[in-house]
Amino acid sequence: MHMMRIITLLIIFFLIFPNQTFAQINIEKGKVVYFFKNECKDIEGAMKKYEKLFEYQFKNQPKPQVSRCGRLNDGMMGCVVVTNSVEDYETNVAWQENDDQWNTLIREGWRVCEVDDFGFQLDILRLE
Repeated sequence: MHMMRIITLLIIFFLIFPNQTFAQINIEKGKVVYFFKNECKDIEGAMKKYEKLFEYQFKNQPKPQVSRCGRLNDGMMGCVVVTNSVEDYETNVAWQENDDQWNTLIREGWRVCEVDDFGFQLDILRLE
């Protein structure tokens, strides 16, 4: 009986909190934050596309990474990617370049924004 309660609680917990919760990376010294910024005609629509992309990344990319997007105070769209290292990010980028599904998903987001492929500004912050 006690074991059934534990299993039930675990099932409820996993239903309430998505898998991405467990993949999160603590923002601490040594981590690398990539900040992407671009104009976007439909931020809400694009964020729906990016959520599908991030879910796909979480399930398939070789290294852990947390990605989130939102609206900046100037009205543009911004996304952050936090990784454990530059090497982890580069490993994920190499995977992305060769993954057809990833390329389809990212381009769906760009089409909603009405921007050119890779038409974004990128800044990199290494946490010290």
